[in-house]
Amino acid sequence: MRVFLDTNIILDLLLERDGYGTSALLFEGQDSGRWKLCVSILTIVNVAYIYRKGVGPEEVIPNLKYLSALVEVLPMNTSTLEESLFLKGRDFEDVLQYVCASAGECDAIVTRNEKDFMIGSGLKSTPRSLPVFSPAAFVKQFV
Repeated sequence: MRVFLDTNIILDLLLERDGYGTSALLFEGQDSGRWKLCVSILTIVNVAYIYRKGVGPEEVIPNLKYLSALVEVLPMNTSTLEESLFLKGRDFEDVLQYVCASAGECDAIVTRNEKDFMIGSGLKSTPRSLPVFSPAAFVKQFV
């Protein structure tokens, strides 16, 4: 099983925000071989920007290196952008994440913003449907 983590899950862990313990269980599931965790290149960029503000620039690169060794970083390209432009969603960044997860053959998305991943069809075909879970709902169902 391939599990796509939204940016907020990574930030929960790095910044030890409320609920980070549940998100940490996702990494324990990967360690035990239950699933493979994936993020997008956009997540890495967003984490770098937000994390730098919270902890300072000297900690960003070492932590990003560590993170990128733990997860599979999925690319985004012109076709990801083009497909995203024809889909409807509350937040364009989350539409990009959804298309990236679909193209990366992920089986589920884990996010704290489930409602932002309600993706509607536009002029092009909708990417394959992916279930979207909160960290707690995912852990409850799969752990």
